[in-house]
Amino acid sequence: MKWYRIIPALAVACLLLSCATIRPSRDLTVTPVERADQVRGLLATLRTQNDALINFKGIGNITVRQNDLIQFDQRVAWIGEKPVKFSIAVLISGYPAVKLATDGRWLYYLEVQGQETQFRKMAARDPDLKRLISIPISASDVIAFIAGRIPLPEFDSVTFVEETSNKGPVLVLTDNWWGTRQKIFYNAPLSQVQRVDVFHRSGSLRYRAEIESTRRVNGFQVPQRLRLSNDDGVDFQLDIHRYWINVDLSPSVFVLTPPD
Repeated sequence: MKWYRIIPALAVACLLLSCATIRPSRDLTVTPVERADQVRGLLATLRTQNDALINFKGIGNITVRQNDLIQFDQRVAWIGEKPVKFSIAVLISGYPAVKLATDGRWLYYLEVQGQETQFRKMAARDPDLKRLISIPISASDVIAFIAGRIPLPEFDSVTFVEETSNKGPVLVLTDNWWGTRQKIFYNAPLSQVQRVDVFHRSGSLRYRAEIESTRRVNGFQVPQRLRLSNDDGVDFQLDIHRYWINVDLSPSVFVLTPPD
């Protein structure tokens, strides 16, 4: 699963995420009731966390493993802007050999190998990155995690699970139609999210996100190492070496054009 095989597959087969069904708003149910105020406070913090972080740039390394075997290990540079604008370049010998970008309307792909180039453009509002990393996670979720936020699905009830000897407190987000949508694992003081499990409607794990380390940049707490995995043995690790926040960006950075 080399980079030149993985990324073209994403560009060719990337699918739109299904649009959420519009439903009447309902009161949130919290269990146990005595935790209601605390849970609402935690959710309010999640919804506003790093809200002033509008965009970011970064340089780092992506490693993808399948059953502990390295399939992809390359240096990358990226630019992101909430909610769905993203551009990433795979750097080979310091030069961008492969570029992928989405502006919230189109997905663009550009690959340069010597004198040969490939360019593709297709409609996609929030592309699914499963074809890239074998994990079904949307571009908007990736942007949220890199920006130090926790993406939240639609839900109508929350269960607060008390701390145990081997794990901290957990918020379980549930939807009457979907079932368990997401589990948010905190450290013991409830000051930091350490892990997020996201589920399919069938109840199987869609992906797991672990914020393994963080740092402060310009007053924002952001990840330094982010790990995504699933139950199929896929492990995606992003190590962030340099991070810039709220930089001047032109909309054109999220648009790729074919070479002359």
